[in-house]
Amino acid sequence: MRQTIRTMRQDAWTSEDDALLAEIVLRHIREGSTQLAGFNEASRKLGRTAAACGFRWNACVRKQQKNIIEIAKEERKDRKAERVQAQLEGGDVDHPTATLMSWAQVLRFLRQEKNTAAEWASRWRSAERQCNEWKQRFLELEKEHRRLNEEHRSLRQEFDSISDDYRVLVQIVDRARKATLKNEDSPLSADGFLYRIDENGNLERLLANPDLEQAE
Repeated sequence: MRQTIRTMRQDAWTSEDDALLAEIVLRHIREGSTQLAGFNEASRKLGRTAAACGFRWNACVRKQQKNIIEIAKEERKDRKAERVQAQLEGGDVDHPTATLMSWAQVLRFLRQEKNTAAEWASRWRSAERQCNEWKQRFLELEKEHRRLNEEHRSLRQEFDSISDDYRVLVQIVDRARKATLKNEDSPLSADGFLYRIDENGNLERLLANPDLEQAE
């Protein structure tokens, strides 16, 4: 056992030594420690062996401090009860009695996990609803896209048809214009009509003989 640097005392115990020994041992009792631990601490402070401190305690000091020892034991019980209650309410898990409170801690942990799981389940349902809404929106847009594609295809076909008709018409007008310019001396065409271009550039068909039209 490790002792202090000074030589172990061999002289008689004084009242101050007894008081210090009693103070140390009683503190260990109140705090739930052992008397042996108190003897070891007293030996370092009094310069005596732990055995000498234990012998002095049992032979003399304990009898003098009998009532105080009982009070210290009651305080130890109260402190232990307080620590147990603290553990039940989620106190210090490093306390030696923490293993007795593990079920309370497990219950608290499970409750927290239940709340967390419920929160994530709520988030999942919300995300699922949003996913369904976006899926429905996608189907609607896809349907609208197909409709617009069909409409575009129809308009494209109509445009191509009108373009073809326009090109044919332009060709006819162009041939008629050339035929009119080519036969300025004899503007009567083979079908018996007279063609001319008005001031707006439009092709105008006239009868070669107005009397013939009236006769008809």
